[in-house]
Amino acid sequence: MILKRKVDNAIEEKIITGLIVSDKFCRDVIPLIDLKYFVVSYSRTVASWCIAYFKQYKEAPSKQIQEIFIVEKVNLKEEEANIISIFLTRLSSNFETDNTFNVEYLFDKTIEYFRKRTLKIAATNINQYLEIDRLSDAEKEIEKFKIVRKQVSNWINPFDEKEIKKYFIDEADKSNVLFSFPGDLGKMIGSFERDSFWFVLAPSKKGKTWWLQEVAIQALLEKLKVVYVSLEMSAHKMKKRIYKRISALGDESKEYIYPCFDCLRNQDDSCNKIARVNPYRLLDEQGKKPKFSVDIRYKPCTVCRGKKDFVVESWFRIEKRGKFKEREILGITKGMKNIYGGNLRVIAYPAYSANLSRIKYDLDDLEYTEGFIPDVVITDYLDITAPEDTKQTGRERSDETWKMGKNISSSKHCLHFTASQSNRASFKKKNVTQIDTAEDIRKIAHADGVLSLNQLPQEKRDKIIRVGLIAERDGEFDEYKTCMVLQQLELGQVFLDSQIIVKTIAVDSEDDEEDSVPSDV
Repeated sequence: MILKRKVDNAIEEKIITGLIVSDKFCRDVIPLIDLKYFVVSYSRTVASWCIAYFKQYKEAPSKQIQEIFIVEKVNLKEEEANIISIFLTRLSSNFETDNTFNVEYLFDKTIEYFRKRTLKIAATNINQYLEIDRLSDAEKEIEKFKIVRKQVSNWINPFDEKEIKKYFIDEADKSNVLFSFPGDLGKMIGSFERDSFWFVLAPSKKGKTWWLQEVAIQALLEKLKVVYVSLEMSAHKMKKRIYKRISALGDESKEYIYPCFDCLRNQDDSCNKIARVNPYRLLDEQGKKPKFSVDIRYKPCTVCRGKKDFVVESWFRIEKRGKFKEREILGITKGMKNIYGGNLRVIAYPAYSANLSRIKYDLDDLEYTEGFIPDVVITDYLDITAPEDTKQTGRERSDETWKMGKNISSSKHCLHFTASQSNRASFKKKNVTQIDTAEDIRKIAHADGVLSLNQLPQEKRDKIIRVGLIAERDGEFDEYKTCMVLQQLELGQVFLDSQIIVKTIAVDSEDDEEDSVPSDV
């Protein structure tokens, strides 16, 4: 019974939190609320304040709840006033470092709770009426339950005027949009949203884990809650990569070579613009770049970047970086936590030891023990999870796993990001495409979007990788259009800068030509 009350308290506090901080939650939930649904008295009290405020001002009370409390506490018993004061103080503290709120997930949990409470209330009333032979009153309770059951049902009529208005309100507030990559890569891919399932497709050793961790970092920079699940790398190694990414420190203190963008017309000395910053030719007579050396006087030039005349290429620069040390990492992570919150949770399983059902269980456990509801879940990676059904084999086993991958994004109302290894044929190709999906092409069908990682041997030496968008459920994509991304993986820097490359033909050979123009052409 005590545990039961604790669970009621937890869900009711979350519902009250939603009513206080979220306009969307108030708009969707208040029409369904009956104060009898709340077991805890102070929940009913605060909920009534929020309902009255929203009906008058058409928005959640947010920080005004403290002013409401000051006015209303004279009408409260001392014990209830103290409990509400503690709750509001804790809520205010939590939201100083957390500006995200998974409204859709809380709405699902709220409807589930209201349905449960409706059943309990109806069952109690029916039993009481039956005990005293008031059968007609008991039957009326059944009819009342049917009415309430319809209110909290998940069924909607899309032609209903209220549903049409709700769609356009939801579309305008963009609450489902989570984040996007910076620069040209973000322009090419677009924004990542809740309820979506994405994966990275690439041959082995092309940096799939690096990119999944970069997704985590970009989400953290937007103050989103992130869960990273690893089935390939130990927690110790994962932490090192993350610490390097946020610090840009190396294994030793020295000068490191960084890639940078340049223009081909600068390298072949065909540019005659006065604004050009470099007077020297870089390429040899065969049009090949020399090996980088600090003695080369050549300087890269990006004066025309973003214009039609700029033909994207890359060169190098030198930067001094310090050694990777505990003191520096402690300082950087403390700063990040103060600005962005402690919003990252990591769990590592041995390969093939956990399936997605187990991972969902652990996500539920994280919510129960810490109140941590992720906006982004990253699984590294689905190809090495245990089967959902040990009786299944081959393609059917794989398909069941990828269906569960989509289920996580839908049931948790989060962005679920994972990776998959492409087939053997892709190892020698310039561009990975949908047909390079290994095991089962239905992976593409289950995903809302698929990114490819493309890197020829020379590109790896040049510290660049090309990212492609090879599938997207709701948008246009070109499998042969890629975005060049600069990297320095010695320092954990997966994403330094990006430039879209527009492909004119499909090519697979390292020696084939390509046309490169800026993204605004």
